[in-house]
Parts: sequence; C-alpha cells; structure tokens
Amino acid sequence: MVDSLGEITPVHGSFYELSAKYYKVKGDYNSFYRDSLRYLGCINLDDLTAKQKQEHAFHIGLSALLGDKVYNFGELLAHPLLESLKVACPWIVELLLAFNRGDMNKLEQLQPQWCQQPDLARNEVALKQKCALLGLMELTFNKASSSRSIPFSEVAAAVKLPVDEVELLVMKAISLNLVRGSIDECDKVVNLTWVQPRVLDLDQIKEMNKRIKEWADSVEKTVKDVENQIPELLCA
Repeated sequence: MVDSLGEITPVHGSFYELSAKYYKVKGDYNSFYRDSLRYLGCINLDDLTAKQKQEHAFHIGLSALLGDKVYNFGELLAHPLLESLKVACPWIVELLLAFNRGDMNKLEQLQPQWCQQPDLARNEVALKQKCALLGLMELTFNKASSSRSIPFSEVAAAVKLPVDEVELLVMKAISLNLVRGSIDECDKVVNLTWVQPRVLDLDQIKEMNKRIKEWADSVEKTVKDVENQIPELLCA
C-alpha cells in the first residue's frame, strides 16, 4: 500500500522506521537492514541528532554484518550516516570495510574489538564464513574473465581456509547465487564465470577501470593484428 503512493512522502519515512523497529525486536537482521536503508532514503539526516545518527549507524552496521542474506555493503559504506561512527566507534566502520573486501586478515586483527559486542561474539563462526564468501567474490571480481580458472590453493590463501574446505565454500557461494561456475575436483580448480553485482567502493572502481583499459588495449592490439594480416589474406 505504501508503494502505491508514488513519490516519497513523510508516510514512507514513518512506515519504514516502524517496520525497521519491528524487525529489530524480532531479530530479523536482513529485513531490518533493508528497511533501515529505505528509512534513511526518506528522511533528511540533518533532522537527526548526533546521538540518533550514531545509534542508527551502529545498528544498521551490525545488521549488515549479521544478516545471512546481506552481501552488498557498498550502499551503506557510501552513506554519509557512517561518518557519525568514525570517531565514536571506528572499529565497526573498519570491520564493514574489511567485509566488503573479504579481508580475513583485517577481520582477525579487529577481533579483540568486535568480540566485545555480544551479538557478534555469538556469531563468530558465521561471521568468518561470511567474510570468506565475500573474499571469494572479491577474488573472482579481481580476475579477468579470461583467467577465472582458480586453483583451490589460491582460493585457500585468499580466504585463509585449509585447501580441503575450499570446495564446500565454493558450493555455498554457488548455492547463494554469489558466484556461478563449476568445480573441477580432479584438477583442484574452480571455474567461475560470474560474480553477483555489488555497489563498488572507490578502490573497486579503480580496479574495474584498470581492467577496462587492459581490455581496450587487448582489443586494439587484435584489430591491428587483423589489419596487418588483411593484405596476406587478400593475396591468398
């Protein structure tokens, strides 16, 4: 019914605020994250006090980390609301950045801080698996489409898992539609053809720009090679 109102109105903000509070009480991290971002899209941040901004940012950050269906952190990381945490609670911003990159080393480095938060401490195993899945996505994203046959050993090194656990990780990622591809158990290689689109941060955009330039250079080289061979083909 709210969606039928068309343009954004104060009703949307009130609805999503109440909906987010309901899901927070239920402990539904995925729905809380979704409706909290919708709520933020309906309001003027300047109408919130500094304390309200910090509380919203902290709980939305927690839901992003704990939600078992949240694998896209870009929208939250780009939101100005997070600025309120950079002084009050910088470790959670660093943790969100680490998850966005699938950085297991940073996750372990920050463990003394995040283990002080009861919800995160209770879900330590799930958090590490989620970070490993995001690490696999990042590894796939950073590979050129022509070199996405990745040895188990390379995946294991990237996500800090034993080699014999890589196959289960990739199967989990495929089942969640985070990546697509196949597993060659004989040669201990995963062949990944697609990675779920995400909102990119600046470093990821720079990496994409670099790969586009490499692709353009490759195309230009191929065109020149074909042009150089045209006289030979005509003579033949």
